Amino acid sequence: MERLREAFTAVGRTVAEHPGTTLGVAFVLILVSVGGAANITSVTGNEAFVSEDPTLNTYQESFDRKTIAVLVDGDVTDPATLTAVDRFDRRISEVENVRAVATPADEVRAAYARVPGSSARIREVIDPSSTTVVSVVLEADLSQGEQRDVYEAAVDAKDWASFPAGVDVVVTGQPAFTSQLNRLIGQSTSSLLGLAVGLMILALFFLFRGVRLRLLPIVAVFVGVIYTFGAMGFTGVPNSTLTSAVFPILIGLGIDYSVQFHQRYEEELEDKPPRDALPAAVGGIGPPVLIAMLAAALGFGATWLSTIGVPAFVWFAQTSIFGVFLTFLTAIIVLLPALTLYVRYRGDGEEDNDDGDEIRKDDDGEVGTAGRALGAGSRKLAEHPAPVILLAGIVMVGGMYASTTLDTLADPEEFVPDDLPALLDLQQFRDETGGGSANRYDMLVTGGDLRNPETLSWMEEFRDVVTEAGSVTGVESPATLVKANNGGEIPATTAGVEAVLAELPRTQTARFYSDGYTRMTVLGERGLSTGKVISLTENVDEAVETSRPPPGVDAELTGTNVIAPGSTVEQIESRNGITALGVLFVFVLLLLYYRHPVKSVAPLIPMLFVVGWQNVYMYIFEISVSPLGASLGALSVGIGAEYTIIVMERYYEEREKGVAPLDAVETAGQRVGKAISVSGMTTVFGFSALTLSPFPILGDFGYLTVGVIFLTLIAALTTLPPVLIVMDSLKADTLNRLRAKEASAEPSE
Repeated sequence: MERLREAFTAVGRTVAEHPGTTLGVAFVLILVSVGGAANITSVTGNEAFVSEDPTLNTYQESFDRKTIAVLVDGDVTDPATLTAVDRFDRRISEVENVRAVATPADEVRAAYARVPGSSARIREVIDPSSTTVVSVVLEADLSQGEQRDVYEAAVDAKDWASFPAGVDVVVTGQPAFTSQLNRLIGQSTSSLLGLAVGLMILALFFLFRGVRLRLLPIVAVFVGVIYTFGAMGFTGVPNSTLTSAVFPILIGLGIDYSVQFHQRYEEELEDKPPRDALPAAVGGIGPPVLIAMLAAALGFGATWLSTIGVPAFVWFAQTSIFGVFLTFLTAIIVLLPALTLYVRYRGDGEEDNDDGDEIRKDDDGEVGTAGRALGAGSRKLAEHPAPVILLAGIVMVGGMYASTTLDTLADPEEFVPDDLPALLDLQQFRDETGGGSANRYDMLVTGGDLRNPETLSWMEEFRDVVTEAGSVTGVESPATLVKANNGGEIPATTAGVEAVLAELPRTQTARFYSDGYTRMTVLGERGLSTGKVISLTENVDEAVETSRPPPGVDAELTGTNVIAPGSTVEQIESRNGITALGVLFVFVLLLLYYRHPVKSVAPLIPMLFVVGWQNVYMYIFEISVSPLGASLGALSVGIGAEYTIIVMERYYEEREKGVAPLDAVETAGQRVGKAISVSGMTTVFGFSALTLSPFPILGDFGYLTVGVIFLTLIAALTTLPPVLIVMDSLKADTLNRLRAKEASAEPSE
C-alpha cells in the first residue's frame, strides 16, 4: 500500500512540475482518439447477440440472403402503378449486391414484352390486389453497412420510379429495419451524452460548492469520453444498442473520480503551495480512487467473462472498462494540471474562485447539521447491530424470492422503441406475408450426396415428425421443390432428381442448394415468444434425431433468429453467476490491497444486501429483468464498494488513534457520510440520463441503476457501521481467546 502511495506521489510531483506539458500530452491524445473514433461501426439486431459459429458462418455464406420488401399499397393492375413498379425493378436491379428482384411486372413482361396500357390485359396475367410485395433479394453474407447501401438505393429508386398519387409505397424488411435502427442508435448516443453532461453540470453547480473551477471535472470526463470513443475505434468495438448506455454511466463514474481528486487537492492547498499540494493530494487520494476504479472495472469484467459468447454484452463490458480507466486517467492528466495552472495564475494564496464562492477551509470542529445527523444515525444503528443486520438480511432474502417472479425482457425487438417507424413497417410487412422471415427457421444440411432420393425421402419424414410438435406449421425443403415439379413424387434415382432440378430456374434451386450444402426451412407459428422459439428449436433437434437422417447426412438449425433468443435468455438466467463472479473479483482486489481478511470482507457485506434489495426495488416498480440489467448485481458490487471502502477506512483511521468503536463509527459518519452522499448524488445525475432513452432496455436499466446507487448509499451508511462493530467485536474475542490459550499454556512456576 505504501509503495502505491509513493508511486502516486511521484505522478503528482511530475504533473506539478510540468502541468503545461501534461496538458499537451492530453491534447495530442485527443487528436489520436478522434482519428480512432472515425473507425467505429454499428451492429444492431440479432447479429449483436450471436457469436462466431462455424455452422452459422457456413449458412450465411451460402444461403443468408436478406430481402428488402417494398409494399405497394395500390392496384398493380393499373398501368401507371405497374409501370412505376417496372421502373423500380429496372433501377434497383442495377445496384451492387442485388441478386434478384421479384415483381408482378416480371410476369406481365414475360407475356407482352412490356407493360401494356390496358388494365384488362394486365388482369389476364396477374390478379388484382390492394397490396403487392416487391422483393429485392440481396447477395449472401453482406455486412450491415452493405445492406444499408442497398436499402438507401431502394429508397432512391422508389422516389425515382414516380408512383402515381394515392399509391402508398413503403420500403421495409430486415435491412431497412437495421439501417434505421443504426441511425437511431447514433442519435440516441449523442443525445444521452449531451443530457448526461447537462445533468452533471447542474449537479456540480449545486452540490460541489466552495471550490475553484467547480465545473472543471466535466471537462476532464468529457475528454475521457473522447478517449473512449478512440479506444473503441482502434480495438474494433462497434456501437450498438447496449454500448450507447455506457457513456452516461462513464460520466457518472468519471465525475466521481475527478471530484475526489479535485476536493483533495483543494484541501491540500489550504496549507501547502501548489508544488507540494499536488503530490500530497495525488499520493493521498490516488490509491483509494484507483481501488474504486478497479472495483468498477472488475464488475464490468465479470460481465465480460460471463457473456463471452454474446457480442453485444462483451462490447458493453469492454467499452465500460475502457471508459473507467480513461476517465480515471483524465482526472490526473487534464483536471489536475489545469487546476494547477489556474492556481498559479491567480496566486497561491487566492481565496476566491471564479464562481464567487468563498473557498471554505475544513474545520474539524464544524461538521455541519447533515454531518452530525449522519454521525448520530450511524452510532444509533451500530448500538443495535443484531436487529439491523437481521432486518437487512430478511429484506435481502425476500429480494432473492422476488427475483423469481420478475418479468423478463428477452426479445431483441422489444429492446427498441415500439413506435419506431421501421419496426411498424416491418410488422406491416409480416402481416401482409404471414410473418415474413420472423417465423422462418433455417436448417443447414450437410453430407455427401444431398440430391439422393433417400436424402429427400428423409426430409419428408422429418417434416411429418416435426409438424406434430407444437408451434411448427410446415417445412420447405428440396423435397418440396422436387415433388412440386414432378407430379408429387420423388424420382427413384439421383439422376432423376437432377433432371427435375435442371428444368427449374436457378433462382428456385438456389434457395435450397448452394456450394455443396442444402437448406431446409421450418415454418413456425406467427408471433412466437422467445420462450416458444427456444422450445421450437428443441423440438426440431428431437425431430432430427427421431427421423434418423441417412448415414453421412447432418442437419442443424441455425440463423441469427434461432441463436439470439437462446443467448439473451442464457444471459438473464446467469445473472446470479455474474454477481458471484463480481463479488469474487472485488474480494480478491481488496485482499491484495489490504492484505487483511476483515477489511476485505467488510465492504462487501452491505453490497450483498444491495443485490437482494435491488430485486425488491424491481418488483415494486415493475422493472423487467433484461440481459443488460442481469449484469447489474456485479456492477453494483464494483461501484458501491467505493462508498463502503471510504466509510471503513475512516473508521479504522479513528480506531488506530485509540478511539472506541462506537465513537469511531460516529466520527466516520460525520466526516465522510456527507461526502459520499454528494458523490453518490452526482453519480445518480449521470446515470439518470438513461431513464430518458428511447430504447426500453436502456430506460429500464436507467431506472434500475438510479435505484441501486441510492440503495448502495443507504447500505453503506446504515448496515456497514453495525457490520464493523460486529467484526471488531469478533476480532477482540478471538484475540482474547488466543491470549487466554497462550497464558494457560505457559508452565506454572
